[in-house]
Amino acid sequence: MSGCRIFVGRLNPSAREKDVERFFKGYGRIRDIDLKRGFGFVEFDDPRDAEDAVYELDGKELCNERVTIEHARVRLRGGRGRGGGGGGGRFPDRYGRGSQDSRSRNPPPMRTENRLIVENLSSRVSWQVSSLPGRSK
Repeated sequence: MSGCRIFVGRLNPSAREKDVERFFKGYGRIRDIDLKRGFGFVEFDDPRDAEDAVYELDGKELCNERVTIEHARVRLRGGRGRGGGGGGGRFPDRYGRGSQDSRSRNPPPMRTENRLIVENLSSRVSWQVSSLPGRSK
């Protein structure tokens, strides 16, 4: 079952299972659709179908919203319900969401061949965001 579950982000809250089924039509047999408010999960029978859906549908429009489609993260042991994972997020120590060390959950970033070239910047700009002209520290 590894690699068969995908995450659908930026999902229009009014989207229904029928809409999601129609969106993924032609990408293989869907085992389960789990919709939340603003996101959801789709589980395919075959990991190759999930791979194709992620590759071809990421950034496409579903119910008048441009959705993000990516492989779902592996559920942690002891996660809450079907959503799994539990706590964490951008601010793991805030709002009573647990205090796990985020480094223990996420692997280090992977270096890729991709590069970004930015041109026509002022000579007063440095790489630190806080030192951009007009910004106070």
